Amino acid sequence: MIFACDLDQTLIYSRNSRGECDEGTLVTVEYYEGAPLSYMTSRAFGLLQRLSQSLHFVPTTTRTVEQFERIHGLSDGIRSRYAIVSNGGKVLIDGRADLEWDALVREAVRREAASAAEIKGRFDQLVHADWIIKERYWDELFYSIVVHRDLIPSGWMEELASRLAGSGWGCSLQGRKVYLVPNSVNKGAAVRYVKELAGAREIFAAGDSLLDESMLLIAEQAMAPAHGELFRKYGGRHSAIRFARHSGIEASEDILEALTSRLEMRSA
Repeated sequence: MIFACDLDQTLIYSRNSRGECDEGTLVTVEYYEGAPLSYMTSRAFGLLQRLSQSLHFVPTTTRTVEQFERIHGLSDGIRSRYAIVSNGGKVLIDGRADLEWDALVREAVRREAASAAEIKGRFDQLVHADWIIKERYWDELFYSIVVHRDLIPSGWMEELASRLAGSGWGCSLQGRKVYLVPNSVNKGAAVRYVKELAGAREIFAAGDSLLDESMLLIAEQAMAPAHGELFRKYGGRHSAIRFARHSGIEASEDILEALTSRLEMRSA
């Protein structure tokens, strides 16, 4: 089995996103510039350590390779041969980029998507300069733009999505970041590719955002926290996605407990 799991606000949480919790139960899994940045609960961390010994745990994130490698906790007693970064733009095998996948993705983007410059132009026509904190074009694949979230008006993301329609690109708002991503760069396609590499028969997937939806919809079982874009879009009800009981950091425990139960049922 493959456990394809989004990281930020699904498996790991910052101080701002973790919600109410007992700080004494937290395990720091990431530091940035010497300060703690991301956490898991000790229960979730222990569950993941045990689960990773009996399935293929595949971290699946929009983070780049460098950002992903900061999460030191995912190498502490946790087995993970495969990882998916850059929103599916890159597949890592034992920490090294799979060049075959890289070539396939870039050819698909070239063939199926409008140019990055055109998409950025469409975005710039809709945004006010004072909304933007910083922006970056990552891996020559997608944009992330850090914004003042409180300045983004209601309905603006829907307007942006409409403006991108037909271009081969999509958008997502996660926390303070607006993502502009080619449709060819998606987690679902990358997870399907890793499934073939690993010779796995089943996918259990978890994620909280619209950028996770493609992998949730190809999974035999899919879960999402009771927060995030997917929860807001579907109101906690979806025929193919099971929503966790909790929001915040405790949602990761719900997801890992459900995965544990599924494995136990398969082995019974």
